[in-house]
Amino acid sequence: MSQAQRRIVSRVVAPVAVLVGALILLVIGMVILLARQQTADALERQRELARGMIDIRLAELSNMTDDYAHWDEALQKLGLQIDRDWAAENIGIAMNKRFGVDMVFVLDSAGRTSYAMIGQADSNRPADQAITAGYRELLERRHSAGPDALASGLVVADGLPAFIVVAPLRPFLTSIDTTRQSRSLLVFVDLLDKPQLRHLADIYRLPNLAVAAAHGAEPTASIGLRTGDGRTDLSLAWEGDDPGARLLLRILPMLGGLLLAFAAMTVFVLVNAYRSAEKLRIAEDMAARDPLSGLWNRTTLANDLDRPFAKDEITPFTLFYLDLDGFKHINDTHGHDIGDVVIRTTSSRISESIPQNAKAYRLGGDEFAVIMPGRASKARLGWVAEAMLTRITAPIVQDGLTLHVGVTIGIARAPEDAQSATKVVRLADQALYAGKRSGKGIAQFAEPLHQTEDESAGRPDIEAEAARRAG
Repeated sequence: MSQAQRRIVSRVVAPVAVLVGALILLVIGMVILLARQQTADALERQRELARGMIDIRLAELSNMTDDYAHWDEALQKLGLQIDRDWAAENIGIAMNKRFGVDMVFVLDSAGRTSYAMIGQADSNRPADQAITAGYRELLERRHSAGPDALASGLVVADGLPAFIVVAPLRPFLTSIDTTRQSRSLLVFVDLLDKPQLRHLADIYRLPNLAVAAAHGAEPTASIGLRTGDGRTDLSLAWEGDDPGARLLLRILPMLGGLLLAFAAMTVFVLVNAYRSAEKLRIAEDMAARDPLSGLWNRTTLANDLDRPFAKDEITPFTLFYLDLDGFKHINDTHGHDIGDVVIRTTSSRISESIPQNAKAYRLGGDEFAVIMPGRASKARLGWVAEAMLTRITAPIVQDGLTLHVGVTIGIARAPEDAQSATKVVRLADQALYAGKRSGKGIAQFAEPLHQTEDESAGRPDIEAEAARRAG
């Protein structure tokens, strides 16, 4: 090698090689750190989805249980006397086939099991034998909350974690309540067995979702399951998404041989991150929607109501509360399949009759809401409400049946009527209730709050308002 060549090597090639090598090592180090963070973020989002999955299923089961418990015929056939044929037809095996409820119990006022359905068959097995961890504590919590209180949570039933809801049997239409101090209870239990876990894994994209011992070998991803007694002996585990590992397996071999791998790695990281984010966005969107109607759900409504009050200056909007008139009669007379058609049709009609910038929500059962952003005159809002009334009350033809359902609407504006999310929800609910008293089938505007009334901000308790109205 000549002196000139050595100078080139020492002054150009070597520095460039060192620089390139340092850059490659730096990039590799950055990729490793990024991969670990990407995996950690993906796992945390999956944990959030899993927790939301539990909350959503408990809410669905709670609404279902309360609908059946708050029913005069159920009180007569299950609470005051046991009609086993009626029970088998209405809350027995049918609950398993239609809604996946694995166990149904009726408890008398002393807590004794007067009816049981376990595994698609009538059973003489008492509830306190089938349900172990957390059962007694949940009953005590419900009892201490009052005669009309509902309690839900997680228990262990037949050795498996299970969703449970306990609701008091009580009259819906009858004005005289003779059982208030001696309530019988309706108990629905949904086991987290293998079929249920497979179903949830498909919906929420949690591969190989399974029940594991909380203190066993550390799984890839998991969340603890806290039963009613406060214990977390079991957990839900799944194969956690590991985009970081996939990234390293594909990129590092190229970085070892080519300088061009630096650019390729950057592109791959961005593409892979986008795909992971898109998958999570789709899963989050599913968790934010009501599965039957396709509308946004109650949790999304609460979040959207908080947003206009997040800044010093309130962003104007109008809240419409809708409650169907006559839906329960259709559901009870023609069955849940027809009821589901009515809900889906009504949801579609609501979406079609509101402005493009408005959002529609299903709160559960026959309750809906609409948020219309911006400031609008009462005439404009009345036109929107009238459009919904006209569309919703049009006849629904299904399987040779012509079905008619009405709707009552409560309307509250922010900031004209109230200056906090909690108050807007309350006013819309009060307006809806006033509309019901006035004869149903109308749109009722809320009365503005008095200046002396507390306007402290707070998260709108939509569940509480719905429960208050139902009560």
